[in-house]
Amino acid sequence: MPVTPDQIAALTSLDEAEKLFPPRKLPAGAEVVRVAPSPTGLPHIGTAMQCTIDRALANKTRGVFILRIEDTDQNRLVPGAVDAIKDGIRWLDLMPDEGPDMGGNYGPYTQSERLKLYQLAAQKLVDDGHAYRCFCTPERLELMRQNQQRQGLLPGYDGLCRNLSADTIAKKLGEGLKFTVRMKIPEKTQVQFSDLVRGPITFETETQDDAVILKSDGFPTYHLAVVVDDHFMHVTTVVRGEEWISSAPKHVLLYQYLGWLAPKFLHTVLLRDAQKRKLSKRSGDTSIKWFEYQGYLPEGFRNFVTRVMWAHPDEKDVYPYSDFINLMKPSDLPATGPVADFALLGFINGKYISDLGADGLYDALVPYLQKLIKRGEGLTLEIYNGEQRDTIDYDHHLIVNFEAALTADPAYAKRVLALEPERIRRLADVFDQYGFFFNSLYHHPAPDLVAKFAGNADKAKTILTKYLDGFSLTETHEAWDARMKAIAETIGEKPRAVYMSVRLALTGLEKSPPVYDIALILGEAETRKRVQGVLGALNKAAA
Repeated sequence: MPVTPDQIAALTSLDEAEKLFPPRKLPAGAEVVRVAPSPTGLPHIGTAMQCTIDRALANKTRGVFILRIEDTDQNRLVPGAVDAIKDGIRWLDLMPDEGPDMGGNYGPYTQSERLKLYQLAAQKLVDDGHAYRCFCTPERLELMRQNQQRQGLLPGYDGLCRNLSADTIAKKLGEGLKFTVRMKIPEKTQVQFSDLVRGPITFETETQDDAVILKSDGFPTYHLAVVVDDHFMHVTTVVRGEEWISSAPKHVLLYQYLGWLAPKFLHTVLLRDAQKRKLSKRSGDTSIKWFEYQGYLPEGFRNFVTRVMWAHPDEKDVYPYSDFINLMKPSDLPATGPVADFALLGFINGKYISDLGADGLYDALVPYLQKLIKRGEGLTLEIYNGEQRDTIDYDHHLIVNFEAALTADPAYAKRVLALEPERIRRLADVFDQYGFFFNSLYHHPAPDLVAKFAGNADKAKTILTKYLDGFSLTETHEAWDARMKAIAETIGEKPRAVYMSVRLALTGLEKSPPVYDIALILGEAETRKRVQGVLGALNKAAA
């Protein structure tokens, strides 16, 4: 049966908690893993990396994948962040087995509903001499930090309250003074643990300070909460970012102090941008929602996340997630941060889009466009070319018009989408690649641009007139091609002048799918209408 917040609040000892959360009944070797984001913003690519590993380990071993919300830093909570976390994981199709509103017998899965557990653990640590009450005020701690900075000392608590007498503590408690609880780090000791990627890691305790584990408001800090929750949820492997390696000695000590078996640790790398810097908003947004809005498919993005941190034994870039589940070993993962090559992401995602077919692409596009519309703003699409990053802006009005045009005639839209899908690497690429097929999004080219490619305005008019004179939808591609070359000979220009003039007239663009195929999709009436419109613009410009 699920454990309720009231049951947690009623606990009087850790022994009672052990009975409330008995060992799981799972197959031998089953992994229990968790992703534990803080609801202080949108879930990011690091969260996606951890979820792909967690889900893979749980699936491979017939284990359990948990979502836990670590909301103990109440001052930084962002409204809607919990829903964003769930939505991001759901979009990735990596849903946990247990978590808030998901069921499970080892919750509640939100830390603010488990406070009594942390308070009982902190009290045991104090009683056993592994932690102590600290009565230092924020003002005193700030002065301490400033003094350390001036003297060039490492930051850390100076131990003022570490050895207070029982009488002094009783007196301060009697006065109603606020206090935190700090863990007591042993002096001149080594703490060792093993990381599944990096192997054995050793820290000297001189590098660790007596960190606060319970704040004066009764909420735990990360160090205590993560240990208590991983123990009572029976987590077997902790998958988290490498920024937590330096904190691992504190957690190992807490496990020892509480008499609990520590889980295995797997610290994922921090990805780097093209300049080898830690991937951050300086190099583009890294939230899962940003990748969704850019038009990446969840399957393609998930493939990229695994590929950037793991090499397929067959040296593949594109492969099903099942390959990662079945073939990945933690020791295969990198110990140093790889570069997140977004050009590779585009390549991988493009393969998934090509495999959709016209029907599948249409079914993916419509809800994608509707999400963009619902967001109520335009889209800035990022373009990657090596270390160069450019952007293209699409306003909200264009997105609305494209969705309306696409859904007005699904059969026609699917004919459009069937044309060279390999040009599409993200769903958002359809705006430029296919927009001209729809009348509401087509724009005549400037007359001087058509004249430039034709040789001059008179040659442009001749090309377009002769093109219409012989145009027929029954014309074969070979016959059409021969006619285009014959027009070029008539005006004394290379065939490119004819192809470009007609392309500009039909699409308004300098780059597009093959012109012959475009005309077949547009149909005879629309093709003639567009060419005649450009001819009219050329005549008007010459008047």
